Amino acid sequence: MTEKISVNCQAKLSEAITMMTRLFRDKKFVVVSMRPGKDRTLDQNALWFAMYERIAKSTEMGDAEEVRRYCKLHHGVPIMRASCEEFRDGYNLALLSLPYEIKLRWMGPCAMFGPDGFPVTRLFNRAQGCQYTDRIVEEFAARGVHFADLLGEEAA
Repeated sequence: MTEKISVNCQAKLSEAITMMTRLFRDKKFVVVSMRPGKDRTLDQNALWFAMYERIAKSTEMGDAEEVRRYCKLHHGVPIMRASCEEFRDGYNLALLSLPYEIKLRWMGPCAMFGPDGFPVTRLFNRAQGCQYTDRIVEEFAARGVHFADLLGEEAA
């Protein structure tokens, strides 16, 4: 049983202390790891979801989940294949020769890879996450989708 909790307010601090106390009382041994800072995945995931929603509303690609699958396959997979030999080898072995429709389906919730689909964006480091965001913006801005408000930029 592994638990992860981000402490960003008094209520979350109390929740973490209560959880540690309960685990210690029940198991007598607890391993605790802490680090200062924000979990980048929360902010990036929220941004990406908002972008997927915007793209879905502004194009005829389908709903946000279909857009997410598309972005993972067309932008996330190339980033990971270029930067990680182990990912590239695994992807090439498991998915490369499959039909496009299956690759796209497996980027989302499926029995094979679980509720998040084939692991791509969850493997990103911060720089890869930024690159992913930039590639999505580049493709869809060219199609008339605007993201300035989501990215905190001044509208041009």
